[in-house]
Amino acid sequence: MNSTLYDLEPHIMDCWSVCNDIETVFKQIGDGHPEPTEDEIMNALMGMQQIYQWKFEQLFNRYEQIQRSQREESEERYD
Repeated sequence: MNSTLYDLEPHIMDCWSVCNDIETVFKQIGDGHPEPTEDEIMNALMGMQQIYQWKFEQLFNRYEQIQRSQREESEERYD
């Protein structure tokens, strides 16, 4: 696989969406009709936590793949 650091960009941008998701939650808490219950808020936050855990794991895994690929390409050049 010929991977570059540019392959990380969509994964990084996907992780940035956490800011938009947090904004959605606090808008719903402050201005939502009906106002969410404590259980709904907790469920939303727990779901977001799990989703972003996976997103950041996928981002880091992609980073490791790119590092391996670049290391292998470098070794091939010097062999």
